[in-house]
Amino acid sequence: MHYVFFSTGSWEGNASMVRTREIGREMIARGGIDVTYAVDDTPYNRDKLGVDPKAKVAYTSKPGGVGQVFARRRTLREICPDYVHVLNPAPKSCASLWGTSHQVVGDWDEWPAMRPYGFARRLRERYLDHWLRSRAVLRVVASRYLEEQFRQRYGAKSVYIPYAAYLPDHPPTESPFARPTAVYMGNLYPAYDHDLLFDAAVLLKSRGRTPPITFLGHGPDLEKWRTFVKEQSLTNVDVAGYTIGEELWRRLRHAHVLLFPIRPTILNLARCPSKTFAYAQARRPVITNRVGEIPEVLGERATYVAGTPEAFADAIDQALNTPNLPDVDYGVERHNWSARTDALLAALNHR
Repeated sequence: MHYVFFSTGSWEGNASMVRTREIGREMIARGGIDVTYAVDDTPYNRDKLGVDPKAKVAYTSKPGGVGQVFARRRTLREICPDYVHVLNPAPKSCASLWGTSHQVVGDWDEWPAMRPYGFARRLRERYLDHWLRSRAVLRVVASRYLEEQFRQRYGAKSVYIPYAAYLPDHPPTESPFARPTAVYMGNLYPAYDHDLLFDAAVLLKSRGRTPPITFLGHGPDLEKWRTFVKEQSLTNVDVAGYTIGEELWRRLRHAHVLLFPIRPTILNLARCPSKTFAYAQARRPVITNRVGEIPEVLGERATYVAGTPEAFADAIDQALNTPNLPDVDYGVERHNWSARTDALLAALNHR
């Protein structure tokens, strides 16, 4: 079998590509499966894809302008795959597959069709969503919510394949914190819910409580929240920015408690946040909300609170006033890319 993971644009900053990279690696490890990544020819894609060395990479040169769709279609035609795996119904990906005979595996790890776009954009996204759902020989979803919605709304069966643990193993490390610290990891995008934590910090300060809280991650709202912290004189809050590798692991592993605010929006219900698995790998207590895939991964071992600043403030205060919180075994070993790949291959064989 020749299996192709097809994407457009650069992989830089696209966390979703962990999914295709790791499943491809597992396919190759099994033997008898040729894996190719059909990607646009960008500097990042040339140097930093990080895919298995045995995988092939087919680059579409000059992936801009009016000829880009024809160039990508030519790339796929030259590869001659058995299956083309498409992550989310993106316009350029779908346009490259219209009218072709490729067997398409449609993979949803979010649901753009249900986002609150303007009228024209919403029509386009819903058309693309319908097209890929109808065109795919196999529909894969990363959340239980999408599996249920596809069945209830469209009578469409799908295969539930969430994300998996992805952080590499690290040897024991020393804590970077002088005091017990609450840690949040995540990109600071407007659509996400870290505002609950910043507001919780303000509430705690009004109560005379200033526990150390660290935010790890970057994004368009980074400077906004750094300014907020300064204006509110939250001297206990550190918006550390982009953190990777061992330094990221040290802060997760030695957090007194990890924080994950997530509201029950369609965006959050439809996606499978990869940091849930990183938190589980760190084995530290987690304060979060019972939304979407979070209980699927953390089970009943997390502390679930209401999605309000007050609830997070109370839980953070209680956790930071409880010394020596023990590690938590979330059973993360069952969430691995080998099992995810088994599920995908079984679904392909079943059809």
